[in-house]
Amino acid sequence: MPEQASAPVGPRRVVERGRYYEDFEMGAVYAHHWGRTLSEGECQLFATATMNAVPLYFNKLHAERLGHPAVPAHPLLVMNVVFGMTVEDLSEQALAHLGYWNLRFPRFSYPGDTLVATSEVLDKRESGSKPDRGIVHVRTTGRNQRGEEVCVYERRILVKKRSHHGGR
Repeated sequence: MPEQASAPVGPRRVVERGRYYEDFEMGAVYAHHWGRTLSEGECQLFATATMNAVPLYFNKLHAERLGHPAVPAHPLLVMNVVFGMTVEDLSEQALAHLGYWNLRFPRFSYPGDTLVATSEVLDKRESGSKPDRGIVHVRTTGRNQRGEEVCVYERRILVKKRSHHGGR
């Protein structure tokens, strides 16, 4: 029987990800990594999986009759893709998401569009009831490859404080 490798001896290295409350600065703008290209398949799958009943998001002829060059991506898919890009920078140390508002979609997105996102810290404050956390208010903007805004929203995030949660 082959010999199995043993686990390393000694303290385990903890890799921290995300920002703690103390790391957020008012007015800071975080450019989120990579970006993501929407495919026709995922746009169609999203419309089907969510049982969307608006033909604009799954019927090419209908979309063309309304003046679209192709079937647009559903706005909630766009929002989820943009939101997903922000997690590593904003909410990996989150305890809760406290709400989303002022959500708007200034332009349609289409399969083949590559989305990128930035978030600006609008406000932050310590929790009034629990000293181990704070609330961070951000505005996130998603743009297509031409730099045009396609999704903008605000949210508040309840974030751990490094000083209470053992962060380095």
